[in-house]
Amino acid sequence: MTRRSLIRVLLVDDHGLVRIGIREQLASCQDFSVVGEAASVKQAVELARRLTPQVVLLDLNLPDGSGHQACRRILAGVPATRVLIM
Repeated sequence: MTRRSLIRVLLVDDHGLVRIGIREQLASCQDFSVVGEAASVKQAVELARRLTPQVVLLDLNLPDGSGHQACRRILAGVPATRVLIM
């Protein structure tokens, strides 16, 4: 029996309740592992570089910038990451 690797996910949203809801939904799926959570562009970029997630679920509006800015910076540092903007 081979074991599938989990899809590593970074959640980025400035609302804690949104992150909790998404985390709980992903926890119910066996294919995903939430490796980190961020509430700002700065945190998102730092965590993406440190944790190298396969997928970043990214809020469009963050307190210190836009999701577009975060996406560009994340992909510049971790080009293999896929970003889904919510």
